[in-house]
Amino acid sequence: MESKRVILVMASTVAACVSTAFAATAYINQVGYRPADPKELSLVEGSGDVEIQDASGNTVLTATPKAASVWDASGQNVQLVDFSELKEPGKYSVKVGGNIVRGDLVVKEETYKDVFKAAAKWFYYQRASMALEEQYAGKWARAAGHLDDNVQFHNSTGASGSISSPKGWYDAGDYGKYIVNSGITTYTLLSLYEHFPEYFKTLKWNIPADGQLPDLLAEIKYNLDWMLTMQASDGTVYHKLTALGFPGDVMPAQDSDARYVIGKSAEAAFDFAGVMALASRIYKPFDASYASKCLEAAKKAYTWASSNMNVHFKANPAGVSTGTYEGSDASDEKLFAGTELAITTGDASYKQSGSSANISYWGDMSGVATYGKATHASVFSDAAEAKQKVLSTADKFVERTQTGFGVVMSKEDFVWGSNAAASNQGIWLLHAYYLTGDQKYYTAAVQAFNYLLGKNPLDMSFVTGFGSKSPMMPHHRPSTADGVEEPVPGMLVGGPQPGGEDVGSAAEWKCADYRTGFAATAYTDQRCSYATNEVAINWNAPLAYLAGALEALNAGYAPDFAVEGVARAAGKVAPESSASVGQSSSSVAPVSSSSNGSGIDPVSSSSVEVSGIRKVAPAATAHDAPAILRMKGGKLFVEKGGCRFDLMGNRVR
Repeated sequence: MESKRVILVMASTVAACVSTAFAATAYINQVGYRPADPKELSLVEGSGDVEIQDASGNTVLTATPKAASVWDASGQNVQLVDFSELKEPGKYSVKVGGNIVRGDLVVKEETYKDVFKAAAKWFYYQRASMALEEQYAGKWARAAGHLDDNVQFHNSTGASGSISSPKGWYDAGDYGKYIVNSGITTYTLLSLYEHFPEYFKTLKWNIPADGQLPDLLAEIKYNLDWMLTMQASDGTVYHKLTALGFPGDVMPAQDSDARYVIGKSAEAAFDFAGVMALASRIYKPFDASYASKCLEAAKKAYTWASSNMNVHFKANPAGVSTGTYEGSDASDEKLFAGTELAITTGDASYKQSGSSANISYWGDMSGVATYGKATHASVFSDAAEAKQKVLSTADKFVERTQTGFGVVMSKEDFVWGSNAAASNQGIWLLHAYYLTGDQKYYTAAVQAFNYLLGKNPLDMSFVTGFGSKSPMMPHHRPSTADGVEEPVPGMLVGGPQPGGEDVGSAAEWKCADYRTGFAATAYTDQRCSYATNEVAINWNAPLAYLAGALEALNAGYAPDFAVEGVARAAGKVAPESSASVGQSSSSVAPVSSSSNGSGIDPVSSSSVEVSGIRKVAPAATAHDAPAILRMKGGKLFVEKGGCRFDLMGNRVR
């Protein structure tokens, strides 16, 4: 009997060891990693080295995890594992303690292109006043809802009668249209185009055409057209267009509640003015008349709001229960509007002092004003101060990525719409990268995206339709009512946050308590969860910016204010300039004669160990060859790897 007991004890010990091995979890970006980018996964309850295996089961890389540290947002003890040396495109498995813990690790080029297209196309699915045709919408086609051609003025506007106010995007999971939230949303998308116009002039994603406009500008114009209808002749901008209450879970065409133009505010007017000023300079090459219309509307709104700084939308009027987007101080919106008008017009009277180290959201627009100042040094005397604020905040973000889950998010960032905070942190870091060319900012911006696409303690991509696990039941009325099992792809859900505002009884359309005691895991993929699982235009816009900008940078483009070397496409060079410090929006990165385009010297030995990473290294290829400047027939060109490029980076042979 004693020998049998020993055997049982040994068996239980072995089982415990096996259980421990299988308890290891590797958290990754489930969409993929770019070959030349820094790459990292987060390991919890692992032990020993991490092996990366190819589809044939061969170990192609072994990495030693860094020392563990606790991430207080989730309470987990996490080890970060750098596998940047894995550069060959393909699908891989992750092996820990002799067991495969993931089989969905992907390395590929144009990593986020499809994510961007889906995130941008989602705005088409949010269009009011038009039918979504099957040729564009596929199985999510639907009838037109909310024509908004006879909308009554609510008495809170001080006006009477009705107006025609069609088009625009539904704000979130409901069917309201709000100027304040349209403000930061439309700004974010416009700024993406302004930063990378040559890239987005030709990128398409199957939406209805609007003349010769690129798809991104065609989509944005659909909302701009609605915003313009919300301005009165004296410059007043009305706050929102909604019913008196939220609709039930019905499709847009089935929502028959009367709709009203409700309230007015200085915040709405300044947001409107800033967006229209930016739009005027972007649309001018395509439609000078429309650009002029936008600029005049911006000036009128700015003038009205400057004389009505005490007009706020602090709460809903009696009998109204739709979204508020309230405010009691319009100084940040004025700073944003004045900054954009000064850039567009060159009129110094619009300039104001001040900048911010805080990321913007709809309730604080000073951060995007800081972007404007920092990137237009010839216009603003305090541009250097604005730049320093961008960099100081970005440095804090970079520091956060060195420990814990290896992401930018901190415990305090898990607010309502926390995933938008993550996206906007990525955008902030990209601005620091544009202004300095420092690789650490680019790397941290990629880490912000990694979080959204699966490298998080919930082990899920927060973008519908992307990743091994993604939301299936967002709080979004069309997704509930359309009879299609899968939600529209490309929607970013709000994300974890511990407030529990939607916890309650099912009879009140609320959820059972999903809170865990940790901010980063307080989330539920249920339709009832408007506090963690709703979607919104101001959350999808920074997702689209982050995905689109990363793709544009890696296609060889950079903003015209960016320092040299920001564009990242291998095999292309930047055009010469007398200043030798800037690039045009269509410029490309110089190619180092000692690198492979990723900033890492090519490896020629059969094996190498660097910072705990061991890999089998390929022989050097033509891709690793130096770039050589040559002249033939009186023409100067660059030769690299047997190919020739002109000085704009275009391949000529």
